[in-house]
Amino acid sequence: MEDKLKYPKNSHLRFEEKHKQKVLEAIKNLPDKNHSKGSKIVIKRWGYSTFAAAVLFLLLIGSTHVSLGMAKVTAKIPYFSLFIEQEKYTSALNGVIFDVINENKYDFSDLNVSVPDREIKIWLLGSKEEVRSMKTEVIQNINSELVEQNFGKYDIEVKRGKLPKPMETTPEVNEYMKKKFDLEKKVLDLLEKNNYQPAFPVEVRINSKENFIYIALPKTEKRVAELKEQLKLITKEYGEFRYKITSIDMAAREQELRWVQNGIIDIIFDGLSENKAFKITGLSYSFHPLPLQIEVRISLKSKDPEAKEIAENIENEITEFIQTHEMTAEVRNDPYELTIYGKDEKKINKK
Repeated sequence: MEDKLKYPKNSHLRFEEKHKQKVLEAIKNLPDKNHSKGSKIVIKRWGYSTFAAAVLFLLLIGSTHVSLGMAKVTAKIPYFSLFIEQEKYTSALNGVIFDVINENKYDFSDLNVSVPDREIKIWLLGSKEEVRSMKTEVIQNINSELVEQNFGKYDIEVKRGKLPKPMETTPEVNEYMKKKFDLEKKVLDLLEKNNYQPAFPVEVRINSKENFIYIALPKTEKRVAELKEQLKLITKEYGEFRYKITSIDMAAREQELRWVQNGIIDIIFDGLSENKAFKITGLSYSFHPLPLQIEVRISLKSKDPEAKEIAENIENEITEFIQTHEMTAEVRNDPYELTIYGKDEKKINKK
């Protein structure tokens, strides 16, 4: 089967045996405790896949114009472990850039960083003359700090940005908002006083188009009719309302919190989208009802041999991530169903 992480065409990048040995050597020689300079964080000995992914990622970013989706990895390191290391690296890199921006009090409207391309684009606020005069200073200050922090130099492009237009408000809109917050407090007080336990945050809308209240309650709650009557009483002075009270399976809600709050869904979706070899065109999920449903759509027809290969790679990478990565320990035994569709909307995977 073809490797899921491919070299770019005409690239001289290779993760060869010597690179693999560097990873293994680094793991072997890693001290039991490593105190980061200037940091209170103590990093204990990492597992093979986590530390190897970190070292391998640092090796890969030394090559020009290389993305995770184009790097063929023979060290048997899961794709999502590499993706997580890329996110950590990018976050740290952004942190250095923001420190420079804040220390020098640069006004900016946007920032874009590409680690594989080693490019940074920053949009500064000011007149054309002001931005032009600051350009050299900004590039020098950012690159100087990046080199100091061992990130190396980046190709930095400085552009003139624009502030987004502020949202216009009116006395009518302000009055709607005041009523909304007043009523929302009354609804929350009502729920607390009567020992209702909302499964999701309560939603209250008051505007020129509708008056609406949404409350999600555990499916074991039997006082729904009573709650509607109580809501009618406290909303009377605000006009007529539409109420939506749903019953939620709390097992599904608890699973949702585990996957969402730990960032697992975001990592899966962002990681799949990042890798162009997966040919992703659509991603969606739902926790209600159980089990978790994950749907992936790719740009090939379901009968295409390459589509089956890609679907198998996606399945394997998600399974390996959930079953082996330390951050997924809490969800390892959670049920889920993964369905992969082609562009003809037909199912590719058999599961």
